[in-house]
Amino acid sequence: MKATWDKLEKNWMQFEVEVDADQFSKAIDTAFRTLNRRVTLPGFRRGKAPRVIFERYYGRDTLIQEALEHLLPRAYSEAVAQGGVRPIDQPQLEVVQAEEGKPLIFKGKVEVLPEVTLGRTSGLNLVKPSAEVPPEKVEEQIRLLQERMATLVTDESGEVKQGSFAVIDYEGFINGEPFEGGKGENFVLEIGSGTFVPGFEEQLVGAKSGETREITVTFPEKYHIEHLAGKEATFKVTIREVKRKELPELNDEFAKEVSRFETLEELRNDIRQRLEQVARENAEREFENQVIEAVAAEAQVDVPETLVHRQIHEMIREFEESLARQGYSLEFWSQATGKTTEDLHQEFEEPARKRVKAELVLGAVARQEGITVSEAEIDAELDQLKAIYPDQEKEIERLRKNSAYRRQLQDSILMRKTVRHLVEANTAPQG
Repeated sequence: MKATWDKLEKNWMQFEVEVDADQFSKAIDTAFRTLNRRVTLPGFRRGKAPRVIFERYYGRDTLIQEALEHLLPRAYSEAVAQGGVRPIDQPQLEVVQAEEGKPLIFKGKVEVLPEVTLGRTSGLNLVKPSAEVPPEKVEEQIRLLQERMATLVTDESGEVKQGSFAVIDYEGFINGEPFEGGKGENFVLEIGSGTFVPGFEEQLVGAKSGETREITVTFPEKYHIEHLAGKEATFKVTIREVKRKELPELNDEFAKEVSRFETLEELRNDIRQRLEQVARENAEREFENQVIEAVAAEAQVDVPETLVHRQIHEMIREFEESLARQGYSLEFWSQATGKTTEDLHQEFEEPARKRVKAELVLGAVARQEGITVSEAEIDAELDQLKAIYPDQEKEIERLRKNSAYRRQLQDSILMRKTVRHLVEANTAPQG
């Protein structure tokens, strides 16, 4: 088999492939045996009809088409390997010659990974961000624990203030008629939390326990319940009781109640250590991104729109999964924000372009520096997964034998190794 490749504009290449006549004839013979087993011709058992009879009923073109369906993908893959090209999409194919007894000739074009011209990949002397945790961050976590253990007690003043917890009965009306979902009893509302429609909580400030107030609000134009959006509503609200938050005292007893520690100081030290660990990990990720961005900025590459659009769809999928983890759907988010999928496409386009460029540059750095991933490294990664998820051992062993998954894991490990190389090569000397 012979294949020739020629560069076209941007990231496109054209090719022509010639498969020798013997190989094409064998593919046609195989196609005949395959199809002959599927049909029954008059006077013959299935699979026993001579080829001349088969062609009389179905035509030689049927055999050629069947042969092409099996031979073209294999021949194209071999041509890609011969040419050393890296396609990023399906090829556009055109059969030039497909006659039995003659070579099979087909041509086409395909978009490939672009060439990357690297700039500086070392010696950029970037400074790692600080991973220090200020004392106030520790105290903030202590306060959150304190808030979590707070109790609500009756406010003897009986007056609703900012920060009060009002126990209310309410009923809403639009044009004098009650509406669905507009009624509640014994609802505990934190004043200033923004739980209700804008303006609702503010109009309760100053009310006394036992008092009934009539308040008017307007639902936002982009309210998540469509039939209420933009509507003016009147609520009758009765204050049943006014409560306030009472925080527990910060002492050793508090520490025992909220943790496994005996003293408040031990609790503070543990919180500080965990915050420092998170800060170090965040600083490391932030620095890695800085290094990648700096090296990518030094490089020149024509980023293919095909990869950008593919990355946009991947980012939308990630966003949708993030919403699902919070219990929301993309449709709900769209209704609540008034944004469409097209808006997301536009928002993600520039970040997607940067991500694609970074991946292309990392791949070029790996090739330039000779960074590779061995089969042993892939197996070691799978062994780590097995240690972390022992109940998934059978699934992990299945993945170990899956060539597509191994290639995916190989790419992931390669990127990590390349990023580590760049971090070491571009970190400013300390001191």
